[in-house]
Amino acid sequence: MPKVAFATLGCRLNQAESDQMAESLTQRGFVAAPTESADMVVVNTCTVTREATKASRSAIRRAVRANPAAKVVVIGCYAVSDPAEVKAIAGVDAVLSNDDKESFLETLSERPQTRGLLQLGIGPSTPQMQPARVRANLKVQTGCDEWCSFCIIPTTRGPLRSMDEEAIVSEARARVRAGARELVLTGVHLGKYSYDLGSDERRLVTLLERLLAIPGVLRIRLSSILSRHLTPELVGLLAGESRICRHLHVPLQSGDDEVLAAMNRPYRIDEYVESVRRAQSALPDLALATDLIVGFPTETDAAFDNTMKVVKELSFSKLHVFRYSPRPGTAAAVLADAIPPDTKKARSKALIELGNMIRTQWLARHLERPLQVLVEDERIVDDVHVSSGQTADYVRVWFEGSGLLGGIHEVVGERVRADGVQGRLKE
Repeated sequence: MPKVAFATLGCRLNQAESDQMAESLTQRGFVAAPTESADMVVVNTCTVTREATKASRSAIRRAVRANPAAKVVVIGCYAVSDPAEVKAIAGVDAVLSNDDKESFLETLSERPQTRGLLQLGIGPSTPQMQPARVRANLKVQTGCDEWCSFCIIPTTRGPLRSMDEEAIVSEARARVRAGARELVLTGVHLGKYSYDLGSDERRLVTLLERLLAIPGVLRIRLSSILSRHLTPELVGLLAGESRICRHLHVPLQSGDDEVLAAMNRPYRIDEYVESVRRAQSALPDLALATDLIVGFPTETDAAFDNTMKVVKELSFSKLHVFRYSPRPGTAAAVLADAIPPDTKKARSKALIELGNMIRTQWLARHLERPLQVLVEDERIVDDVHVSSGQTADYVRVWFEGSGLLGGIHEVVGERVRADGVQGRLKE
């Protein structure tokens, strides 16, 4: 049977789409394999930042070096933003768009470079699903209509497009049958699920309720969502349903209104803080993560200080800090990149240090108390069986134990690690 390997960069949505593409190939008779022995390597790329583009190029070249005989298929946002540049990389056999992910087999069958591999695959008589991760990503939406001035995603992903609700529920059932216990709803603009269908956030609430009704679902987690979509109905559902994780990723980008206006973000600081405070009030144990960009062309020292103040005020459990890099074709790309690299580096360092301090204090609150851990991984380390998994508020926990995969187990936190908490299984 033909063998396939995937290399996925970037967001959870990319990971969900890689899982779907891998699933379609599995049903065609492909088996998963390391890059070095694969007949085909699919590189699902990202280009949200300059660093992401560089990482995508490196991943493509690594795949070619590791297995020159394999057919290398490049797909994703970098393949959309710079197809000629991708095609010019020696060893690349096919360059596909994000839209091709939803008709992956059909697209590959049309390409002479990959058609032969598909003909080698002998599909099983009944569709089979790859063994699922304990936590499975569900693609519910793609595309964006915000056109933030720094962001290339509306160009690479296109307009808002919601997945069919019945198809989402059907995939969720299949993932749970295959062993998934936590479902993560992913999308470019999750809060606008169903907006393109003439609906609003109530449709997302309905979808969540249907997913919760699937036997075997232990947890549901929302990926990134804008503050203005934290409606009373959605927050009320989170407050009333313990299986929806008390963890929200709410992008901020800047704590200054003038910078937000220059970024063309669809909110201002007072609105953001009010929405987050409302969610924190309804969910006292809420973990709050965010994205921040430093060094945007209009970011003054005072504007950066405002960002630091908001971070302190809201006590985010985790910060994702990015240094601004102009993306070709975006509105901000025509602005002079006025912030010197050393200033960007200093601001990034200060913000990361503040975020790490807050996170360390937040993680410390998980010590000497029982934590409900969904076990996602088991391995032997120095002859010791070590299990690890996530809490509902998205803390990675390690502890000694085996035979626990896929279940929620009570673990007592003992010490903070750089990447989470070390604990002991409660007897």
